[in-house]
This record gives sequence, C-alpha cells and structure tokens, in this order.
Amino acid sequence: MTDNNKSGGPWMWGTIIAIACCIIFFVGFAVWTSLGDVELVYDNYYDKDIVFEQQIRRVERTDALEEKPELNYSQDTQLLTLGFPESLRNKDLQGNVLLFRPSDLHKDRTFEINLSGDSLQTINVPALEPGLWRIKLSWSAQALEYYYEQALMVN
Repeated sequence: MTDNNKSGGPWMWGTIIAIACCIIFFVGFAVWTSLGDVELVYDNYYDKDIVFEQQIRRVERTDALEEKPELNYSQDTQLLTLGFPESLRNKDLQGNVLLFRPSDLHKDRTFEINLSGDSLQTINVPALEPGLWRIKLSWSAQALEYYYEQALMVN
C-alpha cells in the first residue's frame, strides 16, 4: 500500500498559506498604525477640558446677544472682515481671532482684535489652503467673556 499524500496535499498547503497571509497582514497593519502621526486637536487637551464649563458660559452669553458678530471672508481679496454688534461698541473690546484648521493643528493662525473705528476689523489672511476652517472668536468686554464660532469653507 502506497501513500500518495505524504506531502499533505493541496488543502494543507492552502490552509498554511492563508494563515501566514493573515498573520503578515495583521503584523503589517499593527506596524503601519504605530508609525502613523497621531495628532490631538489641541496639544493641551486636558487643560481645555477643565475649563469647559467656562466655555459654555461664554457661548451662552454670546447667544443672548441680540446681534451676533459678523465674520465675512472674501476669497478674491483674501480679507477677513470682523464686525461687532452695536451693543458692544465702545466697550473696550479685547480678545483674539483663531483661524482653526481641523485637519492640521500646525496651520492654525491667531490674530489679536484691534478694532479700527469702534466695531470693525479687517484681517489679511493670504494663502489659506482650500478646505474647512473654523473661525473662533474669543473676546471680553467690560469684564464679561464671549465666544463665537463660524465655519469657513475655502475653495
């Protein structure tokens, strides 16, 4: 009696190759994910989380305003125009404007509020990359803090 199946046959080799391919895939996937650049939205996200309640109050205070700040961006002139409501005019406004890029925190830009006249500011923002930006406006007036955010899509 002769045994023609001493090498294990095609089923055994197919099973071994399938298992080896799965192991190679999972090891390769683990290496690939561990080498990827992991960015948190903020470098100090824990500190931001601690002051979250204060942020809620800022947003509620802004929502209570009869008029909201106006943020307009012109792609032709690459200018961001910021206009404050009349209720906040001549109130010694201080704060900043953050152009936030959700996909890459290294491209964020911050500008100080420096009003020309009593409620208007124009900011030159050349070379904004196409895509989604968030304009985050934080300011204080007469010891009250406010926060306003608006999405901006640059083509």
